[in-house]
Amino acid sequence: MVVANLKGIIVFDEAGIRQASVGLEDIHLNQELFGSFMSAIQAYARRSIGSEMKGLTYSSVRLMMGRAGENYVVTLHSVDDQDAEWNHRATLRVVEGDGFRLNNQYLEILRELLTEEKLSVDEAETLTMIRSNNSYNA
Repeated sequence: MVVANLKGIIVFDEAGIRQASVGLEDIHLNQELFGSFMSAIQAYARRSIGSEMKGLTYSSVRLMMGRAGENYVVTLHSVDDQDAEWNHRATLRVVEGDGFRLNNQYLEILRELLTEEKLSVDEAETLTMIRSNNSYNA
């Protein structure tokens, strides 16, 4: 399987309950089990080595994980994606920002913006204004 650019974003809470996700159409993944699995790995890593897991590579997919406020964010990339680190950090900043509506629609907007062209950090931070500038109520 070839994964192009930023393939998917999954956001879940510390208990492993999925809050929102996007881009997993081509990846057959039980999102509830995935969130629980990743949450368990984080708890084990914190207890065993004193820090959280940052990433994992599986076949041709690279998973990057970080905390955004009270949630965990996992971004999925191809293993040869040279923009993976940048896209992951930008995703964390936007999801953590004030005013970002955490649902599938807004994650899709974020994913499209990150994969269309490279954004500056300032441009990525303006995505946190989406809620106040958009009258759509989901």
